[in-house]
Amino acid sequence: MPVPAAPTFADACERVLRDPDGEHSLYTTLAPVFDRLTDEERVAGDFEAVQAFAPESGDALELGCGVGALLAHLTDRYDRTLGIDSHHELLRFTAHRAPAAEVAVGDPLDPPTAASFDAVVAMAGPASPPVVEDPTALIETGADRLADGGTLLFRAVTDGGAVRDAVESVGVLTGSGYRLERSVTDFPAEDGIDLRMGYRATDVGESESATTSETIHVPVHDRESLRDAAENAGLENVRLLDAGGTTLLVARN
Repeated sequence: MPVPAAPTFADACERVLRDPDGEHSLYTTLAPVFDRLTDEERVAGDFEAVQAFAPESGDALELGCGVGALLAHLTDRYDRTLGIDSHHELLRFTAHRAPAAEVAVGDPLDPPTAASFDAVVAMAGPASPPVVEDPTALIETGADRLADGGTLLFRAVTDGGAVRDAVESVGVLTGSGYRLERSVTDFPAEDGIDLRMGYRATDVGESESATTSETIHVPVHDRESLRDAAENAGLENVRLLDAGGTTLLVARN
C-alpha cells in the first residue's frame, strides 16, 4: 500500500494563513518546518556515536524518533528498527525518510512494544526539542527495553549556553510561492531555557501574511545525574562523553 504523502512546506504556511489564531507548533501544523530545520550534520554525529559504541547488528529502538533522520541511518545497520514518537505529524515524514523502519505513535516513556533491543537510542541537541523532560524516566525505560548485552545511548543538553549559541535568532525559509520568516528569542526558565519562536507566513503571489508563535522548553540537566540514573537502573560500564553543550550517556545492560 502506498505511503501517504507527508505535508509540504506550502501546507504548513497555508495552515497558518487560514487560521492564524489557532495553535501551531513544530510538532503539529509546522511539522514540514521541523523537517527542513533538521541538522543533518548533528544527525550524522549521532550515528557515528551509534557506530562507535553500540552493537553492530541486531534490533534497534529509537525513542523520540521525530521525522526519522537518525532512524534512516539505523536501518542501514540493524536487522530491525523501531521508531517511537508521540507526534503523529512528525511520523508522516519518518515513513518517507526511513521506509524500512517500523514506526509507531506512542509515549517514549511507555513504548508500545514488549520486545527487547540490542540498541536503544534517544538523542537531544541544543537546537532540537528533547524527547522528554525527565531523563531519569527515559533512562529507566531504555534500560527496561535492552536485551542482555545491549547498549543505551542517550544524549541530553547539559549547558544552557549551548542552546543560545546553536539557535539562529532569525531565519527565512522559502518554497512553492511561500515564505516563512522565523525569529527565536531565548529566556532563562526553571531547569532550562525557553525558546520563544515567532513565525510570519506569507503567500508571495497574493501578498497575504499571518503570524503565530510558540514556546518550546529545552531542559538543561546535570551530567552526573545522568550517571546516577543509569546506575540506579541497573546499567553498567556507564560513560559520559561531552560534546557541543550536550552529554552523551553510553551504558550497557
